[in-house]
This record gives sequence, structure tokens and C-alpha cells, in this order.
Amino acid sequence: MMRTLAGVEIRARDFGGLGGIDTLVPGLPSLMPMYRGLTKALKHEGYQERRDLFGAPYDFRMAADGLEQTGYYADLKQLIEHAVEINSSRLATLVAHSQGALVALYFMAKQPSEWVRTHVGSFIAISAPWAGAVSTLKGSISGDNFDIPLVPHALLRPIQATAPSGPWLFPATDQWQDKAAVYPKVRSLVWPLPRLDIPVHCLYGTGTDTDEGYVYDVDCFSESVPPPPKAVSKGLGDGTVNLCSLKAGAGLGDNVRLKAFEGASHMGILQDRRLIGEVARLVTGGAAGRSRARTESSMTQRGLWGHLQQLARAKAS
Repeated sequence: MMRTLAGVEIRARDFGGLGGIDTLVPGLPSLMPMYRGLTKALKHEGYQERRDLFGAPYDFRMAADGLEQTGYYADLKQLIEHAVEINSSRLATLVAHSQGALVALYFMAKQPSEWVRTHVGSFIAISAPWAGAVSTLKGSISGDNFDIPLVPHALLRPIQATAPSGPWLFPATDQWQDKAAVYPKVRSLVWPLPRLDIPVHCLYGTGTDTDEGYVYDVDCFSESVPPPPKAVSKGLGDGTVNLCSLKAGAGLGDNVRLKAFEGASHMGILQDRRLIGEVARLVTGGAAGRSRARTESSMTQRGLWGHLQQLARAKAS
């Protein structure tokens, strides 16, 4: 169970603005730029921060139910309603990456269908781990540094082993069939996937070797921090999320479109010009990005950049 230290406040950075989604490392923005390329492209199309371009950062350590207890979803709902209201009732487009797509899905599944229909025009999910990811198992067991240079696995393991978001992202057993799996209760928060009655675009990378299984020495589990696995089996995916999980978004409804970007990695896809162009086209109302059943006014509407990103920061009181 996570606890907040006395005298320390945990809060999302720049909720509603873009400061919390532009980079994952505020002090070193070029190390992990995150959404900077995408927001720059949308600004080039005429979008303005806090007018019709918004960010909704969250505490990535928490699973969906934990975020609900903190009031995150109430704040997100208010932000979307505000965005729709100040943009002449034009429906919002939610754009989310990785775990953020599950956060967005959980949020929409909890809202009345009429509210979703009158506030959300479409949902763009990038690199979403719909059915979990094998790599989260390594994080919980021995730590995963996400290939960040100079960051040892052991440094991140205490966080990853105790964060509720870890089990939430464990592989869904029916997607891995007869392979070994775990059955955490938190896994059922958005699995099986709820269906959405709005256009959904699942965009993801392929062609990168992705962890599919781990082999640990039995004796290593007697250590406080087990060492990395002695052997790793690889399969298809984006380097972080397995292909079967990325493609599982097809079960979200009858108006779902999947598009793969060959060679794009889980994080690198956010800087991929092909992805940036695709998202900009969809958000700005490209003909292929809108449901044919929608009215003309909603086909040309501007969208909410409702990115649900994995960024929080601690501030000493």
C-alpha cells in the first residue's frame, strides 16, 4: 500500500495545461519529450493551450480505482465539460498513451452513455496495453529501468513492486492462453474490455522485439531485491507491450480502427512523424477520422487534447 510521507504533497503537474504532458522529466525535457511533438503539431493547426488544447496528467503509480478515490475522474469530467462548453458544444477528442488509455477507458465506462455521447466525439489510444504486458511482471519482481541509461533496476523495483498500477497491467490470462499467468483482482477493472459507442482509433508500433517470458533462478528470490532474469524470451510487439495486447482494442466496439506503425517503439512512437501526422489529421477532423454516422457539425469540430499521461511530482509543504 502506498503512503504519502508527512510534509510531502503529491499532485499532478499543470492539470489542464500542457506542462504536465510535454515531458516525463521536467528538469531534462530532451531526455523524454513525450507529447511535445504532438502538441506542437496541433498548435500549428491553430489549437491554443487551455482553449481547445488540454492536458490531464495523473499519478501513474495508481490503478484506476485509486485514481477515482483521489478525485481525479471528477476533475477530468469537469475539464471535459468545460472544454466542450467554451468551444460551442463541440465534442471532445480524448487522446491517451499507454496506461493512460486504460485510465480513459475506465473513466468513460463509468459515465452514463448519454454523457459520453454528448461530450466525447472520439477516442485515440496510442500504444495501449489493453490486455496488459508481460514486461510489468519483471518490474514487480526485479525492477525495470525501461532502458533509461544510468538508472539501475534496483532503484525502481521498490516503487514498481508496491504500486497498484503494476498488477493492473499484468497480462490478461485469456490472451496468453495456456501460458503461466497471475490473477490479480485489480486486473478486472477494464477487462474484459467494456464497449464504447464512439469511434475508437488504436494506434501502435510493431516490429520491435518485446519481452514475452522470463527465467529466474529459484535462489534469487531469497534476496531483498532479486537480480534481473537470467533469460528473456522475445516476441512481437512495440518493445514494451505485446502485439496481442495492442490488437485487443478491436474488442472495444463496432467502430474501432487499428493502425500499426512499423518500427515505432512504445515510447518512440510519440515522436514518430507518421504518428504525429495521423493524430493531427484525426483531431482536426480528417474525413477518415470521423464516424460517417455523425452530423456535419461534429465531423468538423475541434477536439480536446485529453492526454492522460503518467506524470506527477512531489512538492514539500
